[in-house]
Amino acid sequence: MRRERGMVTAELATIAPFGVALGFLLLWLVSLGVTQVRLVDASREAARMVARGEPVETAEAVARKLSPSGATVTVQTDAGLVEVTVGASSSLPLPVLDNVGATELAATAVAAREDE
Repeated sequence: MRRERGMVTAELATIAPFGVALGFLLLWLVSLGVTQVRLVDASREAARMVARGEPVETAEAVARKLSPSGATVTVQTDAGLVEVTVGASSSLPLPVLDNVGATELAATAVAAREDE
């Protein structure tokens, strides 16, 4: 009986780092999903604005406002179509680990011009 004292503590100390790593992995996956949704919304809104006849500069400003900081916005118009691509970098939302898991994400939206 005496030899088994502290056994649970040793097992917990062995497994705890895996639990912490799993928590960080889940946090990273959620941050990737949130960033991708923001990029999709920003590109879709900018494409709609340009398709309705709004100035490209205004649409780019709105896309930058809706997307994460540091995002790039590209607007192309050709043959009655508007294509807006918004890209940004996503990483763990922790100041200490801000470069861990950094991934470039992008979203593209296409809309038909209404004024043609």
